[in-house]
Amino acid sequence: MSDAAREIRRLLLSGDNILKNRGGAVAREKARDRFERARELAAGLDDDALAGIISARLEALEATEES
Repeated sequence: MSDAAREIRRLLLSGDNILKNRGGAVAREKARDRFERARELAAGLDDDALAGIISARLEALEATEES
């Protein structure tokens, strides 16, 4: 696993844990920041599956914000 892939995994897990263990707008913003950083790193890897996972996280986050 490359360093970028490890960092993306860490960012996704961190964002997921923030959403799981904290609530509110601040937690959603912190999670969004991690998911956005993961997306930026993933852009350089040309991995469609990984890009899809990150997009799904961001879409789910947006859906909870709209509710």
